[in-house]
Parts: sequence; structure tokens; C-alpha cells
Amino acid sequence: MVKNKIRKSLLEQGQLLPNEFISKNDLKIQSTVLNKVDLASSKNNLLYFPYKKEIRLDLIIEEIRVNSNNIYMPKIFSNKKMKFNLLSKDSILKANQYGIKEIENTEYLEPDLFNTMFIPFVGVDINGCRLGYGGGYFDRALEGISLLNKRPLIIGMGFDYQIVNEEFGMSYDVKYDIVITETRVLSFN
Repeated sequence: MVKNKIRKSLLEQGQLLPNEFISKNDLKIQSTVLNKVDLASSKNNLLYFPYKKEIRLDLIIEEIRVNSNNIYMPKIFSNKKMKFNLLSKDSILKANQYGIKEIENTEYLEPDLFNTMFIPFVGVDINGCRLGYGGGYFDRALEGISLLNKRPLIIGMGFDYQIVNEEFGMSYDVKYDIVITETRVLSFN
């Protein structure tokens, strides 16, 4: 399958990135988000705990907390489902089977109630379709979200090499409104 080849290639490229490059550009990408996205009025925000070399969210979390807005994080279940947990200052975290942190509470929010969603990716095609790690968790959890009249702003953050100059998206793939890299702000709406 084309997606598997692209995923494998992008993951290999990501492993070759020097840590210095990642640290420098990670902050640059987060700063661009703070300049381009109105987080002050975004009451419910989906973020993520970075996995491997995904963009960190430290500056974004600070900005959301300054405005006393809510932060939710993904949590996966054995039935291949994903829900979104409220993150508080006293949240207890535990690593899941992939080594990704998750919150140990049962305060969930439905996807249609988010204002802004930051969703990580392995790659993005020319139409803004997300390529993840292949588990389909986000695709299933956000099924039908693009059909809502009032839907969340979906943002991806990554590096230039992750933007693929071809079309591989399927109808069920999460589609970004905005993708921010170290050199570009791409709009897909």
C-alpha cells in the first residue's frame, strides 16, 4: 500500500534529524502557532503528549493555561477506541502500551465540543489529509467531524520533510485546516 511506504520513509527520515535541529525548530513552530492561532478564546483544546520526535507543546500549554482554558489529551482503549481526557495540574499520568503518556481519569469531552484540536502526524498530503502511525485511532475518534456545521479548528505541527507532494488521503482520514512547519503555514480550508 502506498501509505505504508510513505509512512516508513517519513519515519526513517525523522530518525535522522539531529536533536539540535528538532529543539530549535520545535520552538519556532510553537511560536508560529501562538502568532497565528487565537488560543485565548479557544475554551476546549485537544493537545497530545509528544511521541518520538513529534512537536512538543510546552509554549502552547502555557498560553492555554494563562487564559484558564481547558486542555484534553487522547487516551486509547483496548477496543481500538480513543477518548479525550481533561488534563489538570494534579492529573495522574501513566504510559500506555506504546509508551505514550495518558491521563488516569474519566473526565472526557466529545469531539464536537472542541474549539481547537492539535493532532500529531507522520505525514500530510497536498490536500491536508493526515497520515498517522497506522492504528486509525484519530480517524475513528473523529469520524464525521468534517460534516459538522460548527467544527473545531484542526491544526497539525511538523517539519517540512513531512509534507508529501502527492495525494494519498482517503475519505476517512483526518483533514487539517492548518499545518505549521518550520518554514511554512499551510491552509487547507
